[in-house]
Amino acid sequence: MLQKLYTHWIESYRGIPRVIWYISIVSLVNRCGAFVISFLAIYMTKKLGFPLEQAGYVMTCFGVGALSGAFIGGKLTDKFGYYPVQFWSLMLNGLVLLLMMAVRDIWIMGLAVFSMSFSSEVFRPANSVAMAQHCEPHTRTRSISLYRMAVNLGWTLAPALGGMLVAFGWEYLFWVDGLTCIAAALTLLWLLPRKTPQTIVQNEEESEVAKIVSISPYRDRNFLLFALLTMLGAVVFMQIMWTIPLFWEKAYAWSEGKIGKMLALNGLLVFFIEMPLVHRLEGRAPALGYVRFGLILYAVSFALCLLPGALIAALLFTIVISFGEMFVMPFSSNFVFGRSEGNKQGQYMAVYTMAYSVANIIAPFLGTQVIAAWGYPTLWYLITVLALLTCLGFWWMGKR
Repeated sequence: MLQKLYTHWIESYRGIPRVIWYISIVSLVNRCGAFVISFLAIYMTKKLGFPLEQAGYVMTCFGVGALSGAFIGGKLTDKFGYYPVQFWSLMLNGLVLLLMMAVRDIWIMGLAVFSMSFSSEVFRPANSVAMAQHCEPHTRTRSISLYRMAVNLGWTLAPALGGMLVAFGWEYLFWVDGLTCIAAALTLLWLLPRKTPQTIVQNEEESEVAKIVSISPYRDRNFLLFALLTMLGAVVFMQIMWTIPLFWEKAYAWSEGKIGKMLALNGLLVFFIEMPLVHRLEGRAPALGYVRFGLILYAVSFALCLLPGALIAALLFTIVISFGEMFVMPFSSNFVFGRSEGNKQGQYMAVYTMAYSVANIIAPFLGTQVIAAWGYPTLWYLITVLALLTCLGFWWMGKR
């Protein structure tokens, strides 16, 4: 039995192009230092003493910067190519993070968080185009999963290490996060070839798709509907970043180290399970069907937050939302990759990234304001309903 599982796990990695591995390694190096995002809410409320409502406004600046960065990143990628955009966004993001440790004023912190997320999100459309241009259709979903595996391995290490670094001083979070961004830029120079193909080999059917989607994504109504639903689903999922750590710290009286370890479990589960799961499921059902199932798991996970018993409730939440993520994200990304084979590829990737950026505006603002007005249980009820409504939206889209 164990031999079969091991063989299936190994098989799921075969056939993925070498450049995809290089792109994933760059993302791994970058994400290994993603400490500041995980602990930003706690840092502002506990270290800087900002009220929860003000911290929510600052965190909303993260989403505004991400939205702007994704839009500009798509334009820059279509004009200059994905290589220079990735390199300079990583370098600038590292510099901004190093400067953030000196910020103490609420308004300057909002500007700093905006700059951090802007420079970070310029990277994502370029990175997605690099992925799309190098992965083949029959390995596309697994290539996405490999990339996500690298990201989640970074997320696994970052919260746990970040929680330990806080014990030595909050400034260590900014030092390590900033330096790993710069290290990721240098890794990009080292591994990723400078001259990369601007198009991939397509069969006749894909060539027809490319002609169709060469129009602007802002005129593609079905894609815009998909982006809207993706944004709503992301508002649900991103509570794990913005309000769940606050909930565990306030309601359960957990330390930063314990919070980091529980968040690390999410990345660990995705790291070990997603690739073989996707390898088993790919091509057996429509991609949007898997996305709908993942949204149902999102709803269940936040309903579990209402359970008594801190450790059991947090553990069940983390397990269920991790499986929901494994169904939602690789298959929704595959939908975008398959639809963006035209000369507006960067802008298609930008719209998809912007869906998450808008969610990063709404999620912290919605979460913190609902908590301040009505408490955590009301937020969990609201998020559960939102996940189910988004699932119905994807069902309706599938019918169309």
